[in-house]
Amino acid sequence: MEIHPELILDELLVLRSQSGDEKALTVLIRRWHPKLLRQANRHLYDSEVSKDVVQESWQAIMRGIGGLHDSSKFGVWALSITSRKAIDWIRKEQVNRRKKTESILAQDQSISDGTDQKELMLNKVSVGLQGLPHDQKLILSMFYLDGHSLHEISSILNLPAGTVKSRLYYAREHLKKIVRK
Repeated sequence: MEIHPELILDELLVLRSQSGDEKALTVLIRRWHPKLLRQANRHLYDSEVSKDVVQESWQAIMRGIGGLHDSSKFGVWALSITSRKAIDWIRKEQVNRRKKTESILAQDQSISDGTDQKELMLNKVSVGLQGLPHDQKLILSMFYLDGHSLHEISSILNLPAGTVKSRLYYAREHLKKIVRK
């Protein structure tokens, strides 16, 4: 089995970082930062949020690198930390979005009967859109607001047409539930 020189370099950089070599840590960060950004972006689809998540990941990596027993596992370890940080951010965002949606829906309930029903329905749809997962919201916007066909959306997002169709279906169902409340 051939050992890749990049892996050997990473192992060396990790070992030197563990012994306090700041230059080695700087090189390790320079080498791995783009990979961690791609990993975060796979989860978040937002480059600005991904940058923040990767920053948090590096803080965790630097705190924990001394405890990494197998330096050859650095890549898997760093990528998994980044994935966990991204998933944590998504969960926190979903809780915040749910609270915001519940608050707005509660306000809608308190609006008097004299309120225009069409305006109330538009408000519910707007709130529902905010509560959708990013991928569903994106596809709904592209389909209804931008007027793209399922095939066009599939090509633009580089997704199978069935995935686009499925996400559009679930987004509609989610909106129906919110609007019926």
